[in-house]
Amino acid sequence: MRSLRRSRTLWLLALSMLLILGACSDDDGEAKDDDGEDDEKVEVYNPDPDPDATQISTYNEERLNDQADIEEDLMEEYEQGNYTYEEPFIKVDPYDTSPLSALIMFETDEPMQVRVTTGIDEGEEEIVKLWDEPNTSHEIPVLGLYPGEENTVKIEVIDEDNQAEEAEVVIETDPLPDDFLDTELVKAEPDKMENGLTFIVPTSGYLYAVDDQADVRWYSSLRSRLIFTRLSNGNFVQTTRADDADQYNELLELDMLGKIYNAYNIEVEGYDEEKDNLVHHEVIEVPSGNLLATTHETNSDYEEDHMHEIDRDTGITTQEINLRDAMPEDAPDDYDGKNAEDGDWIHQNAIFYDESDNSILISGRSQDIIMKLSYPEGEVQWILGADEEWPEEFEQYVLEPQGDVKFPAGQHAMKIVDNPEYQDNPEMKDIILFDNNEVFTRGDRDVSKDYSQAIRYLVNEEDMTVEETWSYGKDRGEEFFSHIIGNVQYLYDRDNIILNSGATDDPDSPTGVTGRVVEVDTSDDPEVYYELAIRGKDEDAVKYTYRTWRFPLYPDIGWDYSLKEE
Repeated sequence: MRSLRRSRTLWLLALSMLLILGACSDDDGEAKDDDGEDDEKVEVYNPDPDPDATQISTYNEERLNDQADIEEDLMEEYEQGNYTYEEPFIKVDPYDTSPLSALIMFETDEPMQVRVTTGIDEGEEEIVKLWDEPNTSHEIPVLGLYPGEENTVKIEVIDEDNQAEEAEVVIETDPLPDDFLDTELVKAEPDKMENGLTFIVPTSGYLYAVDDQADVRWYSSLRSRLIFTRLSNGNFVQTTRADDADQYNELLELDMLGKIYNAYNIEVEGYDEEKDNLVHHEVIEVPSGNLLATTHETNSDYEEDHMHEIDRDTGITTQEINLRDAMPEDAPDDYDGKNAEDGDWIHQNAIFYDESDNSILISGRSQDIIMKLSYPEGEVQWILGADEEWPEEFEQYVLEPQGDVKFPAGQHAMKIVDNPEYQDNPEMKDIILFDNNEVFTRGDRDVSKDYSQAIRYLVNEEDMTVEETWSYGKDRGEEFFSHIIGNVQYLYDRDNIILNSGATDDPDSPTGVTGRVVEVDTSDDPEVYYELAIRGKDEDAVKYTYRTWRFPLYPDIGWDYSLKEE
């Protein structure tokens, strides 16, 4: 398939022109026509809450109140001194959640921009951030410190004439915890790689990020279980729990410095207390800004077959989808594969929102399918999966293969690639996913467990057809096979793809498995530009690398951090 970079660039130029034209608007954001009349506002899709949705979420004011106390103490300490850029106030890990970060604060006589650079010593990798809003009072998050080192950080203050003065400060950090995962660099060609850090999400343990040299440059010290999602405002969400809690019963929205902006308590009544993942595989942001999570039904014989939407501002549960309503009536009880005794009949492990028609894609591992549903009604639009084990009334939804198509099996992490080649053909969907290739219910049993792969499909929603367009991993055979977990992400700036085969067999690993992270190009014969091997340090360590992502450490959008702001 043709490279996306050139076509995406042209598309972005066109979009920029539209944005420039759109800037000719009145102050309240409503565009005006030539006669000065107001055009209609662009409406954000936000369906009415479902009054029958089971309430599994509440807002956690206690978390925010505790944080307010931390910020008040920081301000009191700061106000006792007189700090400049040469001798700033420095607080490492100010929120006790992000140990390789620091907050620096100081005053300048005139409004200044501030640029901070970490990783400036020999052999280190620089991470640079310009805070381009001129101010006299500066509250600057510093990210990308190395663990267990005296980090030299460069601070530059830049006046309105673009004249800069600089100073260096030393920020000392603690070593990584003893139970941290071991990240080995196998290969790196930085000039060909997508910019940013590689974020590693274990099944449980520390969320962390490494640079091109596989050095850890950020991590969260909060207990973490599966969930790490970057939001449109640059913050991220993760699940966590208190030290005395048995289940991961909190969902937090944080920035990269560790400041919490929203906190929610999750409660699923009747869910087995020996199982801790109340929100299990996925949390996404929907157009309204609310959070849609893979969950469980309360007091149920089944698991991992529900979704709940949580109001971002109030913590109230606003929508609920039961996947048993979307699938054949007998599917839950007919399922006799892995974990059938637990009622894990579909094992939903991913959600992707399609804003073009306000629908969602979901991945059902136990059923070996990707399914498209209307949102929030949950009505079936199409099914990507092998045409077997379907009752007659569902055959109309099953996509017809065009040519040789390897259908997904035990798959994870499907997404729609934003492909400008099809911007004028909204019925065409460029879909990418991680095909674990272990058949549970339907699929090619002759190749089951022989390999895992990233794979792309082109779905024609009008003709109800699907063709396979690209893959990587098959040639690596069984050494790349992962019977569980995995992720894939399209990297638009370089037209690369990063994927994670998170649980490959490795007899040399203390845990017996290794997570393999690979960045490749999108040619017909993909070239590897980056590869990591991730292992536990002993046999009792965390075993699995659930997902990996490539993001800039500092969010691309503006980050208006403020300690004083409520």
